[in-house]
Amino acid sequence: MSQLNSVWVFSDNPERYAELFGGAQQWGQQVYAIVQNTDQAQAVMPYGPKCIYVLEQNDALQRTENYAESIAALLKDKHPSMLLLAATKRGKALAARLSVQLNAALVNDATAVDIVDGHICAEHRMYGGLAFAQEKINSPLAIITLAPGVQEPCTSDTAHQCPTETVPYVAPRHEILCRERRAKAASSVDLSKAKRVVGVGRGLAALDDLK
Repeated sequence: MSQLNSVWVFSDNPERYAELFGGAQQWGQQVYAIVQNTDQAQAVMPYGPKCIYVLEQNDALQRTENYAESIAALLKDKHPSMLLLAATKRGKALAARLSVQLNAALVNDATAVDIVDGHICAEHRMYGGLAFAQEKINSPLAIITLAPGVQEPCTSDTAHQCPTETVPYVAPRHEILCRERRAKAASSVDLSKAKRVVGVGRGLAALDDLK
């Protein structure tokens, strides 16, 4: 399989970087990382990026989508072949904004990515998961949000060192700010890591009703 010149990765969830790097190293000759703070920069450095770009934080209350203008300004000068993001709610919202600002094709929740004759092909679910579609991306930049569990996490090398640069904050016309946080009861099971999820509908009062 041929490789792209450069692949960039970003995730609002730091735990997804290892998986994103696993794909980026497979599809790109050079991998660059965009992170939100210096702690994340140190965490992803063992994954082998050529350079790490740290987004300048304007307000602790701002949401991930506010970085769209900052990332777009950075990538316009770098001319990457692919931007790989985690397929989270925030990640997909950011990807949509970047797709418009950079005039780049976007594929969400990709379950497979391949490089065929220099073109990026991405597979994703459709019709509520009943079928799969493969898209051939023709724009110079492809933006892809990668579904969880698609790629194996990359190995880390604690001896790896690379330069870090700060990306100036470019304020959007309308910022999204978090004014308040409220605790929410979380499920003890992470469905994104499950190989199969069985839905049984409603009307069951106890586990024994499944027998």
